[in-house]
Amino acid sequence: MATIKRDDTLMCQFRCPTGAQGRTVAALMNREHDQLTNWGLSHVKIEPFCVVLDVGCGGGRTLGKLASHATGGRVFGIDYSKDMVKFSKRNNRKLVDKERVHLLQGSVEKMSFPDGFFNLVTAVETYYFWGNLPGAFRELNRVLKPGGKLLIVNEMIKDGKYEIDNAQMITRAQVHLRASEELILLLKLAGFIDVEIFRKACSPWNALLAKKA
Repeated sequence: MATIKRDDTLMCQFRCPTGAQGRTVAALMNREHDQLTNWGLSHVKIEPFCVVLDVGCGGGRTLGKLASHATGGRVFGIDYSKDMVKFSKRNNRKLVDKERVHLLQGSVEKMSFPDGFFNLVTAVETYYFWGNLPGAFRELNRVLKPGGKLLIVNEMIKDGKYEIDNAQMITRAQVHLRASEELILLLKLAGFIDVEIFRKACSPWNALLAKKA
């Protein structure tokens, strides 16, 4: 029973990682999401002078990947957990010191960025933690430039069904997955157009790419 309790405590860290266990989860996500992130980013062109936002930046590995493309631009990361902001800053210290990467603590539903600020927003394995998904999509649409794009990358679900064996684990981690069709509808209601879906063959990996009108 004690082991189960420790496991449950760790699983709860995925939603808002904090403390030592949160750092363990962040390191795990950096490792486990690495190839998924590379695959997702292959579906969008990142110009050298792009201004990019990574929502739910967690352990911060995606920020470095984005900065390697936007070599003359700026990359911002936002996370609900202040501990993850600190963790990401340490992992990207050189880029932060050069003011190429900027980290902020906050909620995706209400951000401090001005209208039309970003060329690209990425969200890797994070949308299913957002409490108000329609509101979050509207806010992401607001901060994007006209023609800017939103890239959502995740795994585990296809056609409304879990694509991994341990669905119980996902429930314990407080993950609320949505069918791709539902996400597409919500994106269009938030003002996005030209929503594309990509699926990797023989894999639960999927990505949505949407453009602001």
